Amino acid sequence: MKIRVILPVLKNEIFEEITYREFKAAKRGDVEISVVSLERGPATIESVYDEEVAAPWILEKVKEAEEKGFDAAIINCMGDPALKAAREIVRIPVIGPCQASMAIASTICDKFSVIAVLKNIVPAFWRKAREYGFEARVASIRSIEIPVLELEERRSEVKAKLLAEAKKCLEDGADTIILGCTGMVGMAAEIQNALNVPVIDPAIASLKLAECLVDMKLSHSKLAYPEPPTKKRIL
Repeated sequence: MKIRVILPVLKNEIFEEITYREFKAAKRGDVEISVVSLERGPATIESVYDEEVAAPWILEKVKEAEEKGFDAAIINCMGDPALKAAREIVRIPVIGPCQASMAIASTICDKFSVIAVLKNIVPAFWRKAREYGFEARVASIRSIEIPVLELEERRSEVKAKLLAEAKKCLEDGADTIILGCTGMVGMAAEIQNALNVPVIDPAIASLKLAECLVDMKLSHSKLAYPEPPTKKRIL
């Protein structure tokens, strides 16, 4: 099984190395992981505007993944940028971490909370919850106010803030926590052990859902995501 992980941001060697390391550690033995970034687009995705800027180049990478024989593609960002459009242009499973995390959380809890990087992302997560049909399951959406580009260099501070916000989420009524950025990969276990509640790493949730769908020979329905009409398009 071959899974292409698309970092929907400009090439950042640190992001790529961390992503590959964490996916490699979590994958099954028979799974091959490949990580790619964008040649054009935003440095990080921290707004809906960033998502739209990245979208054409994400679609290019998703199409390339199918053409190169990958069994599934993961758009490795909690905003799920270009997810619906990507499903229209390919037949392999395309996974969005936000949808994957919320879907998995819904099977193991009554209420979950999401902890985002920045406050300005919070409204977008509420919209995603409504779109995916999970709004009634959301206890709260909080943030740690550390931008994506600083997550790794401030890793100890990030984990401390995640733990502090997660405790507030439990007070909000959550019984499960979703980390609200794939850049927080590798941090879930420590928070889970400290609080003794499920903490979902969206990157790993995406990987495991991708493995599951490929094993079951399932992908998105082409009735829901039909191929777009053929026409002239200039990007």
